[in-house]
Amino acid sequence: MKFITLGTGAGTPSKKRNNSASVLHTDHGDYVIDAGAPLTRSLIQCDIDPNNVRAVFITHMHEDHFGGLTSFLKDRMRDSLVSNPRWRGIRPEIWFPDADAFRPFEDLMAIQYRGRNKDHIQFKLITPGRFFDDGFLRVTAIPNRHIPWQDGFLPSYCLQLEAENTRIVCTGDLALDGSDFPVEAAKNAALCVSELTHFDPVEHIQYFKQIKPQLLVFNHVAASLTGKIPEFCKQVGYPVIVAEDGDEFAV
Repeated sequence: MKFITLGTGAGTPSKKRNNSASVLHTDHGDYVIDAGAPLTRSLIQCDIDPNNVRAVFITHMHEDHFGGLTSFLKDRMRDSLVSNPRWRGIRPEIWFPDADAFRPFEDLMAIQYRGRNKDHIQFKLITPGRFFDDGFLRVTAIPNRHIPWQDGFLPSYCLQLEAENTRIVCTGDLALDGSDFPVEAAKNAALCVSELTHFDPVEHIQYFKQIKPQLLVFNHVAASLTGKIPEFCKQVGYPVIVAEDGDEFAV
């Protein structure tokens, strides 16, 4: 298996970084974690066939994490899809953290005259705990506090992925103090993929000192925080990489 960072930018893309998107590439199929633009192009650039995507997991409903989903869905809903010799019979599951997202995406497909082929994909709702198991990959959602709202928080999740005796943890976006970092899930993981935008990793290094993964990869990168990484690396004592678009990590 390999984990590919398709887009590693913060909320606004830059010349070198697209919006947040990653893919777990396996012999069983491909699994997308967040769908920042331009998702389909990013997959193709990394030699990932969109026909092989089994599921897309959206960690939270901020546009930089789902903005590339429309073009992916549009291609999945083509009338000619099922007759295309490259089609592999996969009807991808699109997992949203909020059921209110279903209708807007259905409407976006309908206005492109693709809505009649809704059976080509499946919209599903992420709930806390294990929500996905296709016999190969198991995915667990861990609520975080990225989106405060009134007296609580809107749905937003860290994700734990497990396959082939390998555990990967993706933080998604976190609170401004990092206090919702998924420490227990990330301890001794093969790979921890953490955002690098919403909190200073040196100021809140206590969370990272506890996890000791085989590899820590930073994505969702804010340029203002990359200068902190040399000092951070001196303190944690395990391998750390600031990812770029198209980077691949064997797991």
